[in-house]
Amino acid sequence: MNIYLDESYNLQKSKGKMFISINGFAVLDDKTLRKRWKIVRKEYAKSKRRIHATDSHFEKLRKKSIKLLGRHDVNILSIFQLTQELPFDYFDNDKMRFDSVYANLLKKLFIEMSLGEYKNVKIIIDARKHKGGQLFEKKFKKEIDNFLKNKFSNTNCIYKPVPSYLDVLVELADFVSNTFYKEYQTDSNHIFEEIGFRLIQIKNPL
Repeated sequence: MNIYLDESYNLQKSKGKMFISINGFAVLDDKTLRKRWKIVRKEYAKSKRRIHATDSHFEKLRKKSIKLLGRHDVNILSIFQLTQELPFDYFDNDKMRFDSVYANLLKKLFIEMSLGEYKNVKIIIDARKHKGGQLFEKKFKKEIDNFLKNKFSNTNCIYKPVPSYLDVLVELADFVSNTFYKEYQTDSNHIFEEIGFRLIQIKNPL
């Protein structure tokens, strides 16, 4: 099993609903999906701009990304948490402990996906900057690695943060995540209903 993830969130009250979400997809045959995504994005790659979901220049590519996943054998993933519904122990002096929320959302997602049913699982997630620098980045990765090892002891799990510009499937997960961000911000279910039974969606698990 191959899992590709990216996060999207809003932590500014002035921008509306405050939440954290982690989104992406799980696919057995990632080689075929990679080839198909490269074909879809080829004409956009000619641009001098870096392909990124938040760039309105690639709005048409966003729609094509969801359609591509609809034609491929994948499970689309989304775990969502409203910040105002978080327990108090996720805050220090009114500041949310982002890494703790993020880590526990990942754990809830992996449990829901029943990773123990697979012999090998590769989890590729968009690399992000940690406020505490490289030391906190290593600490975070170790926490996830230890969780996977202990919770799914019979599964060979590989967890690896990779920048989206180095892996086109992380880039694809970025498009999925940004699309879901827009859905969550507007309280829309259009895309989720369109995806249907292939969607694994978890709301406010913490």
